[in-house]
Amino acid sequence: MEDVLTLAAGPTALKHVREHGLSPNDVSTIFGASGAAKWLAIAGLDKAIFGNWMADRTATAPVDLYGTSVGAFKLAAAARRDPGRLLATLAQAYIAQSYSNALTPDTISIETHKTLIQLLGDGSEDMSRGVSEVLTSPHYHLHIGAVRAHGLLNSDRRSGKIMALTHGFLRSAGGRNALHGMAERAVFSDLRSNLRFEARDGFPVNHRRLTEQNFYDALRASGTIPVYMRPVHFAEDPRHSYLDGGLLDYHPVPGSFWPTSAGIVLYPHFYDHFKIRWFDKFAPWRKAGSHLLENVVMIAPNPDFVRALPDAKLPSRQDFTKYRRREDVRFDKWQTIVRQSDVLGERFLELCKTGDIAAHIHPL
Repeated sequence: MEDVLTLAAGPTALKHVREHGLSPNDVSTIFGASGAAKWLAIAGLDKAIFGNWMADRTATAPVDLYGTSVGAFKLAAAARRDPGRLLATLAQAYIAQSYSNALTPDTISIETHKTLIQLLGDGSEDMSRGVSEVLTSPHYHLHIGAVRAHGLLNSDRRSGKIMALTHGFLRSAGGRNALHGMAERAVFSDLRSNLRFEARDGFPVNHRRLTEQNFYDALRASGTIPVYMRPVHFAEDPRHSYLDGGLLDYHPVPGSFWPTSAGIVLYPHFYDHFKIRWFDKFAPWRKAGSHLLENVVMIAPNPDFVRALPDAKLPSRQDFTKYRRREDVRFDKWQTIVRQSDVLGERFLELCKTGDIAAHIHPL
């Protein structure tokens, strides 16, 4: 099979894979990044990992899952009883979002809700079954990343959030601390988890319990893009807005806050690099260093695969606007991308089965 994957690892993980290969029993954690529609380009990879590869895991310790925005959505699907089917369902629900009339906070809220009832309720408004499957999974503990807002970013007024983000953007030229004083990391964790987080990047961690009562809102908060979407509020913390986890953890990296462990952090990703904060995507030179990725094994499509996709690029949130008057074109392009992504999963399974992964992996 043509080599369609880029495989890379942090120092400790690289040594392990080169000496022992990669087994699902090696994995202690799986991360999922923000990136909206970009996820569709690796939907087939995720389906193979969770639907096939992880099914062969014999280790009994649950694997921790951490994601922000669409990364949290897909990991919630992966933690349900039939992950392959649910990840495929999520991809179809994401594609089916329709903004042909208007792209407003109200329409985004409606379409996001439709996506979540497909993910958690199998099309029903009653999402209790899906939520229960995640929170009682014997295989996974889910952790959802969001942002707890302060100052102007905490304003319910659109103008206040625009001012906060403009200020943050200007400050971002000086480094990754642009949102200091305006944001803290909120992590909603499975009740059964005993993980403790350490804010090594200077942003405090507001650690919350993930329950049947707050699950939907925690997931919604994780993907709530400021300005474009209305913030989420929780009854137990009504004074604070909760927003997209990608503001602080656009492509979350363990070195920022995650507990150190001996296990592999598996990272199916749509890029071959990591942009820690949302503002970092505007600075091509600003990428996460290997010291923040010590135990990470990253699996991503290579540039040739991306160039073979429709429009020769990853799908993006901007496609909603670009094809607003031609939604059938977007639907077809994104369906094609999801089908093409299956080859990524096939290649990953082949490399792990044959042991050839050791020869194909390189340092992050």
